[in-house]
Amino acid sequence: MIIGVIFSLYVFYPKKYDSEASSCAAVNLLDESLIYAVIKAESGFDEKRVSKKGAVGLMQLMPSTAKYVAEKYFNEAPGDLYNPSVNIRYGTRYLKYLIEKFADITVALAAYNAGEGKVSSWLKDARYSADGKTFIIIPYKETEEYVAKVLRAQKFYKILYNLHS
Repeated sequence: MIIGVIFSLYVFYPKKYDSEASSCAAVNLLDESLIYAVIKAESGFDEKRVSKKGAVGLMQLMPSTAKYVAEKYFNEAPGDLYNPSVNIRYGTRYLKYLIEKFADITVALAAYNAGEGKVSSWLKDARYSADGKTFIIIPYKETEEYVAKVLRAQKFYKILYNLHS
């Protein structure tokens, strides 16, 4: 019974694209478990996924975001977002940018989901942030659930695969 539960957890929390995720995590000084958690939440590891809003690939990047990241951080034209290596490279760099900008993982994940502009406006609103840096509450239920989903998945990845920063 216990073995079945553990096996099910490994199936539910796969560790695909290991070389891309681990190298991008190392380059960007990010916890590898966070990369897997974002991929799990965003695409369920489906590199061909496209959202209703047009986000593409494993880390569900908007083409405009990918263009920004490719040009600013890699000095290149945007690559194929369906290519796991490209998508993870751009997605982890964008996540790093958001973590540096907002200095709080919850806020950075909310920005990854809802957009930087939206999150910046929430932080200026006393109903949602007391200090302008962290949330009292995330006003969009979808974003609140997304952040919780990523943080929960990150915990499972740390435990199952002994991934630590």
